[in-house]
Amino acid sequence: MFANLPWKSHYILVQNEATFAQLHEASLKSLREGKQAVVLPIQMRRTGTEGEPVTGQHFLTYRAEQSSTADGTYWIRRVPQPILMLRDGGDSLIQPFEPYMLLAAATASGSLVPSIRYLIVPNSKGPNPRGHRFSDNQEPLASAIAAWLQDQKL
Repeated sequence: MFANLPWKSHYILVQNEATFAQLHEASLKSLREGKQAVVLPIQMRRTGTEGEPVTGQHFLTYRAEQSSTADGTYWIRRVPQPILMLRDGGDSLIQPFEPYMLLAAATASGSLVPSIRYLIVPNSKGPNPRGHRFSDNQEPLASAIAAWLQDQKL
């Protein structure tokens, strides 16, 4: 449930203007050379404190504000169907404010979303990487989905 992945990548994950600029330039260079699928010589901080390999194609598609389409706040307001947003209470990858950015976009004037519901599925293990995939609370997840589907008469 990322809200705006390019913004998040720049300001929350990488958190370093020089490094972000280097990643962007290396990605553009790889594209110009036709090597966008090759891992860049500089790693990107994504989760935790260590860098991870990234290709120029990945960076330009998901992380660069100028070329990415991975802005959920842009796309969510264009969904003309009811939406159920579920967040694992133990999700340590999605920032707690991100679902609220999506909610704001989905309920803004001009949004096509007829209704949206946001629920946090409790996770007794607290924040952990497994929480991003609902690995520890599949029963409450299924129950929340089933209840929402029933509310929607689906």
